[in-house]
Amino acid sequence: MDLTLSSRGDYCVRAAIALAVAWGSGGYRKAREISEEMALPRAYVPELLGLLAEAGLAESKAGQAGGYRLARDPGAVSLLEVVEAAEGPLVSRNCPLRGGPCRWENVCALHPTWASASEAVRSTLAATSLADVASVDRALARRTRARRPDPRPTA
Repeated sequence: MDLTLSSRGDYCVRAAIALAVAWGSGGYRKAREISEEMALPRAYVPELLGLLAEAGLAESKAGQAGGYRLARDPGAVSLLEVVEAAEGPLVSRNCPLRGGPCRWENVCALHPTWASASEAVRSTLAATSLADVASVDRALARRTRARRPDPRPTA
């Protein structure tokens, strides 16, 4: 079983993290800045931010002081909302044993367990806020910077 996100989902989560990290500043982030900070393809960032905006998670403003920002506090945005903005609803569409559409009148023996496992994944993502993920991202960035050698020459 592969629980990884598609590239689109991965990129959308990274863009949302960049907006969450910037939340306290009150300003808007430029797509270019988000692209550079999160190693995202520059041409794809407006589309990703558009997905977040369509889901009501981000907003944009045109002009010199414009850009993108979260529509609400990252503590009030679940990771499930962000993932579903990019990936669509996280629900099983196919029977895990038979491969075809899962129909209640013809479910397999694995159906109740699979439905429970799927709901556990959804519940975990719903219980994790974007602020939680941004906090982990900041901690990882600090740890990475602490490991880098000082580029300045020693005397």
